[in-house]
Amino acid sequence: MGQSDLTPPHLELLDSWSRPLNAQRVWFTNEEFRNIETRRQSIELDEATIAYCVYENPFARSGGIFAVSDRYSQTLKARGQKSVVISPYHDKLQSAPNVEQVDLLGSCTVWFAGGPIDVQLYEHMRDGVRWILFRAVGFFNAEGTDPYAHRDAARLVTDSLFASAAIPEVLIKLGLKKNVILHCQDWELAATALTMKRALARGDMESAAIVLTTHNPYDQGLAYNLLRMLTYPQHMAEIRDGTVYQLMIPLTDAPVSTVSKTFASELTTDSLQTTHFAGHLQDVFRSHGLVGVDNGLFGTLGSTFRKRAITDAAKGKFEPILKAKKTLRKKMLKVLSEYEDGRIIGKLTGENGRSLKTLPDEVPVFFMFGRLDPGQKGFDVLCRAIESLPPGQARFVMAPIVGNAPAAFRDDFERLARSRPGDVAIYPFRMQAGYMETMAGATFGVMPSIYEPFGAATEPYLAGTPVVARKTGGLIQQVTDIDESLSEGTGITYREQPCRSDREWRELMSCTDPYSRMYTPVYGSMVASLAVALTRATMVYRSEPEKYARMLTQLNVKCEQFSWDRVSEEYGRLYQIAVGK
Repeated sequence: MGQSDLTPPHLELLDSWSRPLNAQRVWFTNEEFRNIETRRQSIELDEATIAYCVYENPFARSGGIFAVSDRYSQTLKARGQKSVVISPYHDKLQSAPNVEQVDLLGSCTVWFAGGPIDVQLYEHMRDGVRWILFRAVGFFNAEGTDPYAHRDAARLVTDSLFASAAIPEVLIKLGLKKNVILHCQDWELAATALTMKRALARGDMESAAIVLTTHNPYDQGLAYNLLRMLTYPQHMAEIRDGTVYQLMIPLTDAPVSTVSKTFASELTTDSLQTTHFAGHLQDVFRSHGLVGVDNGLFGTLGSTFRKRAITDAAKGKFEPILKAKKTLRKKMLKVLSEYEDGRIIGKLTGENGRSLKTLPDEVPVFFMFGRLDPGQKGFDVLCRAIESLPPGQARFVMAPIVGNAPAAFRDDFERLARSRPGDVAIYPFRMQAGYMETMAGATFGVMPSIYEPFGAATEPYLAGTPVVARKTGGLIQQVTDIDESLSEGTGITYREQPCRSDREWRELMSCTDPYSRMYTPVYGSMVASLAVALTRATMVYRSEPEKYARMLTQLNVKCEQFSWDRVSEEYGRLYQIAVGK
């Protein structure tokens, strides 16, 4: 599918949205349904509290969802909107809070799986924003660094259902029974749509509405026996097994949102989504609606380069901004050359195998970062592309957050480092020192995502680094190819030849070994297209310094297009729809 086939949805389309109510009538009696609707429509929007419900928090992070929660909650505070963030307390993680970081607020009782469960509530204040963490014995026990990585994968479903059952009781304990808009994130907390409406039907909550945002296409099966842990109504005879999203999206009060306009379109048009990830959701997306709300920046807006250097570049004087970038490069090379950690795979070298600090200026350094998610981020695509390039023409730094990724994809880094000594270094952990220096000093960031809901191209932009990116999802909106627009280019983009059949996507995503993926034509085309893009980026850097300088001048301009204030306004429109205003 070519990019011209994409027609991103816009919030203006919400003006014609009407609430599909038949699904809700299946779950509730006529009297319960009338109570729910009356209490939803009685919300006074000017007095509403936004209860932002998310599975991650400052002490339990995985990918960018915490960053979204943090930035958005800070924006609500700055705009004077009453809000609170509600999240599970993951007490077995290495990053779990100590007693000085949270205050015990009290406890409440949650009815779950046929019995009462005691829940403790804690408060954590983060830059003036109130985070409420709820804790219960036997739940949220993921260990290590990832709140989603349970030894028993099925445990995450049970924990998510329990979290959804707990949220209404947490709000009641906090005294937030009226004028509440719950903004739930991802499938893990989507079942709050059911538990909150049961609380409204009973009269435990006075007025509330539910909005849902999905940050990716992940979903989970939700069999009838699991639903019985949440509710036991006699009139559920019509409910059948399904997935969390299939069953819970129809219970929400506004169209589902996702984190970029382009990804909202791809969820219903891109063959990877419609045949592999979200094929089962096409009917519910069509009936309930799906819109994109572009995330804001994950960092602070402000030019890395002095205004004078940018002004000079606009006048055709490129040396000052290139000199500033060269200074950042030197800092990166110094930090990386002195970085000592036994977990590092491979080693970067400079001229003739000497210290990295001797690396010639004309040799670019590419940097890739993010989760090692074989189904999304494309670290193995970059590995295969590096293998196809001539040795020595570039250096590559990768910083994958490994988590519980399959061993074959972790071992792939060892093979690459052995095959390209001096060219590749992999930091398979969260880089504490050196991360920002590498982000700022790299010649290009690399984002070869197989799919990308929003993407984080703006993160290297803020540090002063352009990006090589596959044209997918939010990256389409963030990265403009310098050869397509000299005045607006922020990097190099590419896209492989389209799939010849949907079967190719299914074959690719079923591969458990990175090398076996090369037998699928679409993957081979991805690798070849990335290799061409890396070569093109290398040539621009080496032979067209003015063009590279122009990219540096546009990074801050592109970042200005992504604003959390705009995010707040667009979600505000969804909140209006949710309460029937």
